[in-house]
Amino acid sequence: MTFVRSFRRVLHPAFVLALLLAPLVAQDDETRFNLAQADKLNQFAKNASKKGFPRQAREIWMRVLKLYDPDNADARKGLGHVRVGSSWAPDPKAVTSLDDTGTSADAAALFRAFENLKKELAAAHKRQAQHWAKAERNDKAMHHWNMVLRWVKDDVDAQKALDHRDLGGITGTDLEQKLYERSKMIEQAVAEQGRIDYPVEAVQVQEPVLERAQVKYVSFRSEHFLLHGDPGEEDNLQRALVWAERARRVCEAAFPWSADVRGKMAYFVAKDTYVQILRAHADQVPNVEWRIEHTSTSGIGDLLFGCTGSAQVLFDAVVRNVAQRHAGFRTTGLSEGIGHTLVGMMFNNNRLFQVGLTKPDEEETVTTEEEFEYRSPDFDVWKTLALEMAWKLTGGVPVVQVPLVDVMTFSNEERIKAWSFCDYVLRRDPELLRALDNLAMEQLSARRRQPVELANKFAQATQVTLAQLDKEWEDFWTEATPVLAAIRNNTPPLKAVGKNVEKWLVAFNEARAANRATPVTLSAQFSTRCYEHALYLKANKGERGPLAEHRQLGELGGTHLGSMFAQMALVEVGADLGKAKKMFERWMGIPGYRDALVHDFLRTVGISQEGDVLVINVTSGLGPPKSKKSGYLCHPWKGATGIEVQVDVADIGPELVALLEKHGRKGQKVVGYPLTLHFGINIPGDRHSYRCTAIDARGNRIDGAILLDSGTIRRSTAPGMLTFYPFDPLPRGRITVRWTWDQDGKAMDLTADFTTK
Repeated sequence: MTFVRSFRRVLHPAFVLALLLAPLVAQDDETRFNLAQADKLNQFAKNASKKGFPRQAREIWMRVLKLYDPDNADARKGLGHVRVGSSWAPDPKAVTSLDDTGTSADAAALFRAFENLKKELAAAHKRQAQHWAKAERNDKAMHHWNMVLRWVKDDVDAQKALDHRDLGGITGTDLEQKLYERSKMIEQAVAEQGRIDYPVEAVQVQEPVLERAQVKYVSFRSEHFLLHGDPGEEDNLQRALVWAERARRVCEAAFPWSADVRGKMAYFVAKDTYVQILRAHADQVPNVEWRIEHTSTSGIGDLLFGCTGSAQVLFDAVVRNVAQRHAGFRTTGLSEGIGHTLVGMMFNNNRLFQVGLTKPDEEETVTTEEEFEYRSPDFDVWKTLALEMAWKLTGGVPVVQVPLVDVMTFSNEERIKAWSFCDYVLRRDPELLRALDNLAMEQLSARRRQPVELANKFAQATQVTLAQLDKEWEDFWTEATPVLAAIRNNTPPLKAVGKNVEKWLVAFNEARAANRATPVTLSAQFSTRCYEHALYLKANKGERGPLAEHRQLGELGGTHLGSMFAQMALVEVGADLGKAKKMFERWMGIPGYRDALVHDFLRTVGISQEGDVLVINVTSGLGPPKSKKSGYLCHPWKGATGIEVQVDVADIGPELVALLEKHGRKGQKVVGYPLTLHFGINIPGDRHSYRCTAIDARGNRIDGAILLDSGTIRRSTAPGMLTFYPFDPLPRGRITVRWTWDQDGKAMDLTADFTTK
């Protein structure tokens, strides 16, 4: 009792008050600090928006809300939000555009400014970390040390404080080392398999499902798979089986469990054939009408079948099938997610299901590439969507929702989260995906959806919480640490906007205007792959010509994803802005390059020039034309004059060489001026029904052959383009061309008369 009285006499009231207020003072200090950091980012975002780079500004404002101040009025306003009571909501009056209109000089200045800003932000966090360390508040110190590395990846003090280990030029935690090593292992497997061919042979077999539906088919077998398809698609079916075998080996490397994946598939070009099979087996297929309306693949017995529309969709389908069979996931969300993951890793393109499939206020559906009017299938677009979802403060899709989604109401956001989550956890530990799938399937089998119960059972079974995985997913996509940034290995968009980009955009739009096409806008995001490929070609001066310019080789510093991009890029070596008009006029003789200059389905492009190498991205920005009057077209168009009579085979490349050899024209040096039909994104209707009839002024038929959009070199191939190659130079004078095809049960045709030089 004496001690207590003595102690009370020692404690001055002011000291007691100080003790009580200490946490509040500390909290107030943190609040001021966060507001100061947010203010610095806001100033940069406003400047980026003012200078014409709104998407960069948008991402910065999202960072402000996520990292520093969820109630920040400047960031909310920048994102088009308005206060409603005590919360925020989208402002219906806000008019926003994500088109980049800034100059290359402004982009370079902004890039330098942001690099300096990151150092400034990191330095401020370091001071806070040191301050809290002295106060023995390790929790606060660790937070700020982590934030240091979010902004500056090579800060030695932060790496030491966080006990990072050297992972070969970068530092990270034990978990990050596992992520990095598994990511590189999977990437290596994908790259190696992309160069390996596997034997495929034609076989004569009867497939009961197809026989009952009375569809015509041919069959091919590889080591592990049997594939049926349309007569006339033999080359593509054989290539698809090679991709199936490649995918099987990639899965063997990526998954820690073995699965003897083999089986039967049947893929047909036309949706009508798919419908015919479904209707013939209506007694075995539940919800037939819904499947006809909303799906492109189904299964009967041990046969998976579907419609693909094009060769690219076919390759997507077989890779997806192999991935899903190997994973063995039974929930819609995780099965779809892992399918998208492997397709994205192998093609960086996702064509079987797309983002943005619905019009506003309409029910969201799952569909195929043939409904081309919605969104680009480019995976770089998906990656941007995943990044923005990760930065999102509220309203996103929690991980626990992914395995519980309903296939009939699978939304676009759920699809993006399912894919991006599976992509991350495949690198971390696929066993976590399998555990989540099994636990969720127990609920779904009992017709129950209990997210809280699922989360609790998952934590008990794996010793990892779904909340933790959600945070890890956010950190992965936002590149929170040096290792995560190294795995993503992204080029900053502002860095990709190089010299003369805005001038090249003007010249490109002038060339489009000369060919009756609407102007396009620039995207810094879409320019990143251009920048990387331009640097690759600049560094490898021996890689020249149609084939070499549309690929990247690993031994020369290229990447698998870079090579996938390069296939459909526009490339000019020796580019000279002063001669841009002549260059674009010459491109009109190269079918795949011509495609980018004549139709209105191209809305946004990426552009980069490094040295004399110009690269343009004309696939990521494909979408519905802004004008409802726009549609498919042919070139030369009706009434065109001054058309060249021939082009050099060497300028178009090996796919034309192969076509000529197939028709007994091996070694031919020139062909007639190519005649093209353009649909923008995909070829609709019955692909086998397309015919091109060309006659000269005397009524003589011009002999030639059609090449569809199944190639891998942009010069001869473009999405949604058919090319008729006259075997011989065109006669001088008037030429009449008639394109015919079947579409949705209707006979279609397009006729044009033009005059050669």
